Amino acid sequence: MIPANRPTYVARYRHHNKATDSIHHSTKPVVAWDDDRAALVVDEETGRLVDADSYSNFAGLMEEQGPRVVATLPGGGWVAEYRDDAGTVFTFTVVAWSVKDDGDLEPVVVDRDGFASNPTADDGFVRLYHPSEEPSTPEQRA
Repeated sequence: MIPANRPTYVARYRHHNKATDSIHHSTKPVVAWDDDRAALVVDEETGRLVDADSYSNFAGLMEEQGPRVVATLPGGGWVAEYRDDAGTVFTFTVVAWSVKDDGDLEPVVVDRDGFASNPTADDGFVRLYHPSEEPSTPEQRA
């Protein structure tokens, strides 16, 4: 077995939400390569290394783009604010902060379908704020 080093690869897995007929992908880091050059990932249920392609929804390997997540921190009460096409403002609670290996922090929210994402990448994203820092009246916010 050979440990995985940089460049870092991830195994992609395809998920189909039948209720919304939408598709999304998740990834698992490749942590090692076996003697036959097969990518190995951690099976969370057994705690063992398994071939990445042993899952039926395996969609392939890809080189991980950008910095890697090395830790997570609690969301600490922060909020992500969005505005939809009709101008309606809505919010999601930041559930965590991803700490990247280059030192950057990235907020994580979970949408109503249970998918985690970085809110700043969304077209409707407006801002991040902590409620304790938010002005109490509309005049103060202007």
